[in-house]
Amino acid sequence: MKKLFLLLSLVVFTSCATHTSFNTFYKNNQHESDFSLGLNSSLIRGFLPDEDFEDVKPLLKKAKHIRILVFSDNAEHMNLKFDKFIKRSTFEEVVKIKDDNDKINFFILENKDKIKEVVFQISSDGDLVLLGLKTNLTQKDIDKLFNDNDITFN
Repeated sequence: MKKLFLLLSLVVFTSCATHTSFNTFYKNNQHESDFSLGLNSSLIRGFLPDEDFEDVKPLLKKAKHIRILVFSDNAEHMNLKFDKFIKRSTFEEVVKIKDDNDKINFFILENKDKIKEVVFQISSDGDLVLLGLKTNLTQKDIDKLFNDNDITFN
């Protein structure tokens, strides 16, 4: 009986962990957004100027897809809903920037020393933009990205 309970617990926790990806949030809330976009990372180049693409090229090489949600009319409600999603998930907040009424949060989802997802939550002037990037980045990739672009944190 104990083995059955342990096996059942493992299955439940595993299924919960797989439902914490941003893609799940995207699919469940896409219909409430004012704008939504899902792209394969190889198509992103067409949306960026060449000089910006060169800056993020190393990041996009290890990215699978990007999901973007934009909320205007119901931004406050969706902000609360997203915050609840983040609290229930295994995402880790790594950066939080607040300036007057503008707020940017940067979350990552790690698995076995690799960053599997990167999510940005951007709130400004009553709007909410959520951007999720499915990746396979290592800490070495992140360090290289920061070093190549002269990004420092003081």
